[in-house]
Amino acid sequence: MKSVSCYHCGSGRHSFYAAENGFTLVRCDGCGLLYVTPRPDEREIAAGHELGVHQGEQKLEVTGRFAEVKVGRYLNILRDFFGDELREKPVSWLDIGCGHGEFLVALREFSGGKIVARGVEPNLAKQESARSRGLDVGFADLRTEARRYDFVSALNVYGHLPEPPATLSDWRRLLNPGGELFLETGDTAELPANKHPKPFYLPDHLSFASRRIVTDLLRRIGFDVLDSRVYYWIKPGPVTVTKETVKIFWPGKKSSLRYMFRPTDLYIRARRKE
Repeated sequence: MKSVSCYHCGSGRHSFYAAENGFTLVRCDGCGLLYVTPRPDEREIAAGHELGVHQGEQKLEVTGRFAEVKVGRYLNILRDFFGDELREKPVSWLDIGCGHGEFLVALREFSGGKIVARGVEPNLAKQESARSRGLDVGFADLRTEARRYDFVSALNVYGHLPEPPATLSDWRRLLNPGGELFLETGDTAELPANKHPKPFYLPDHLSFASRRIVTDLLRRIGFDVLDSRVYYWIKPGPVTVTKETVKIFWPGKKSSLRYMFRPTDLYIRARRKE
């Protein structure tokens, strides 16, 4: 286990926020970031990502399965952010932490094949799942990656990173001049603990940020923020609420009810500054 300070402002002063699965989530007294301390070391974190299992008081399984509903959601978000841009000319795209490949499938459908997309994913089962759909997915050490891309995306990855400033700086290096980063994470750091979506899934999640924190970090490391939007994870209509409520009491099902009543799903489009 490793005690850490706030990666955003550097402060070591923090206040208790919540506890789960044998881990403590604190709020930075300087900037408001929520982060886990002490936390597993980098070797343990990497092993957890590869196997899809994190060890706390209980084992946390996070491999999951391909979710078709995500593809439709990503298609709508791509329309919001890019309109017809991605259909105009071929572009290269790297999706980091691509999971089962839902976003890569959405890119393929959205662009009509104009996007040459590749995914990297540490979880072995997710790699196989994505490749079974004809996607170019494997594992790579991005610190030594030589290829450059027009776009790099990372959806639901930011909160799992041990050191986001260093990692996002590495991703910036992967972009062609004028290339863009498309990032998704939660906008929840400013919520009081009793309003935060739960479970936290500690220690798979290592931090929870906000639009203010993430956009400030991106500007600091050399990006222009072009657009940022916050979405509901699921639109809370009566039928959806009923279905997700039932899942709470259905063994083996995961309910999304916790995401419904406040928009917390943050997407950011940012361009590399030269």
